[in-house]
Amino acid sequence: MIGKQVKGKGFRGCLNYLLGKQGSQIIGGNMAGQNPRALAAEFRVSRQLNPQVQRAVYHTSLSVRATEQLDDDQWKAIASDYLEGMGFDYNQYLIVRHSDTDHNHIHIIASRIRLDGSCVSDSWDYHRSERLIRQLEQKYQLQPALSSWDKERRSPTTGERRLHKRTGSDSKRQQLQETIDQASQDKPSMPLLVERLKHQGINAQVKFTRTLKVKGISYELGGMAFSGTKLGKAYTFPGLQKYRGIDYDSDRDDHQLQRLNEVEPQFIKRRQKVLTGTPGSELALIAPVQIERVQVVAPTVDALLTFHSSQEFRGKRYTAKREEQELVLERNEPHAEILRAVPEANRSRWQPTSIPQLTEADVENMRLLKEQLRQAKIERSRNRKIER
Repeated sequence: MIGKQVKGKGFRGCLNYLLGKQGSQIIGGNMAGQNPRALAAEFRVSRQLNPQVQRAVYHTSLSVRATEQLDDDQWKAIASDYLEGMGFDYNQYLIVRHSDTDHNHIHIIASRIRLDGSCVSDSWDYHRSERLIRQLEQKYQLQPALSSWDKERRSPTTGERRLHKRTGSDSKRQQLQETIDQASQDKPSMPLLVERLKHQGINAQVKFTRTLKVKGISYELGGMAFSGTKLGKAYTFPGLQKYRGIDYDSDRDDHQLQRLNEVEPQFIKRRQKVLTGTPGSELALIAPVQIERVQVVAPTVDALLTFHSSQEFRGKRYTAKREEQELVLERNEPHAEILRAVPEANRSRWQPTSIPQLTEADVENMRLLKEQLRQAKIERSRNRKIER
């Protein structure tokens, strides 16, 4: 199965396109309208809940091979699982089936603004979508399609697959691929990418010829070194520019890259003041995906401590603390501090005070915790009413 995502600003234009195709058919969703005008008016309800979101339109298409024919009920089930997996759990959405190509396919248009006013995170959504599609292929016994992302990476070896099955851990090579992908998300300059990797404990080295021309890049993590080619074509020096959009100018960057070759990799430790967003500050070293993850995780941790009226709470997986104005989250096994942040005015956003080390699994765990807290608050309120 192949998935393609687009985010935009206007619902009406997208709806005109989806419903204007000959043979288009609405097969599911939670909307009442049956034409672009009525549906756009409905979507306006969620848009008004959070006007700050510029790209509120989420449009994705899902298609299977021409040899695979799915009925409407099967497509609706797949669409429901896909939306839930991408974080659309309380959103307006519409499922439209098209028959204008040989490939069986649907389109989903949804509002990124939930009906509680919060916004579905789009951080690293392409990567999350590809992983989710692989899971749906297995669940619905569909023929797998190799994504362009997978083609740009070296596939895991048999040993790496066994390691993951046995321990649940990624190999050093997979860790490098994931970290480089995260650090590349906002298409930084080549020196900034190298500097970000250094502060993630990765010794990225740009190799130069005797005539000071770039000849390649290598990465070292935990005593294991890999050339860019060993990770995949997207991780070579030219591949970073072609496939990850890294900005490189030899006249501007080569001197700085040579200087960075002498810098030892190390994690940035806790700072005494909030990182600032000024050019050249440490905040620029934080990958955008980490900034987005902070906005999901920090409010939930804050709500957890508030719910328990405590300065510290230790759970099975995490320990949450308040240290003066800072919110701290630690992973218990293996022990590691993964978040330290302070709130901005009225707690609308959180500012990291050190480099976050949040994973996608941490974000998913916090989403589950958020729902558990919501249920616990309802139960507590119900019990108080009974006591009265």
